[in-house]
Amino acid sequence: MLETLIPLVINKSIEVILGLLLKKIWAWLLRGESFQRLNHFLKMQILVLYLDWILLKTPLKSLPEPSKKNDLDTGG
Repeated sequence: MLETLIPLVINKSIEVILGLLLKKIWAWLLRGESFQRLNHFLKMQILVLYLDWILLKTPLKSLPEPSKKNDLDTGG
């Protein structure tokens, strides 16, 4: 009986602790300055995703071929 009671108590304790932590985190996030920072961060993420999508849709132009002249750096 004790073997089944201990895991139940541990699970309930973890559930209560996580619930309290989530409440504190939400209260912190919904404060004025934190909310504005989070809002700005989300806007920037949306902008980055949009730009990434645009760049993926845009075909790449063919790159110019490298010149065949000898470079001093390559030793050739």
